[in-house]
Amino acid sequence: MNAEYFRTMFDYHYWAHHKVWTCVMQLDNEQYHRPHNYSVGSVHEQIVHTYGAERLWLHRVLQQPPMPFAAPDDFADRAALRAAMDAQEKQWREVVAGLEDARLSQVIEYTSIHGNMRRESPLWMMLAQVLNHGTDHRAQTLALIHELGGPTVEQDLIIYSWE
Repeated sequence: MNAEYFRTMFDYHYWAHHKVWTCVMQLDNEQYHRPHNYSVGSVHEQIVHTYGAERLWLHRVLQQPPMPFAAPDDFADRAALRAAMDAQEKQWREVVAGLEDARLSQVIEYTSIHGNMRRESPLWMMLAQVLNHGTDHRAQTLALIHELGGPTVEQDLIIYSWE
């Protein structure tokens, strides 16, 4: 494990998020909000969930008190959600830009999402969780967009490396 690996992976992570976002923006409002019983719901709910999880982990990594998990109603429209995501991306990029190899093994204590259990994880595992969770939900979001008749994109790491 090294810090440069995580800088590269977070760069890929946000490259892929932006590619998926171009597909999201091509949906009409009905498609974007259409209820679905897959994963966490509509495309809007998928994206808010992904944003909320990344915010949760960011606060844990920064050893800040947790914020309430983001809810779909927290965002009036796609522009508000995009603005929140962009601001959060900037924070994550600052975190990984300042990473040093030795810090990756630091164990960080935090509270479970329900606030009832103390947990601890090494920083590298927390960063890997953010990346893995993002990949999972991007794939789910793309599956929903495809089902809605919208455009999709490839998000593979190797394609990122070619670009």
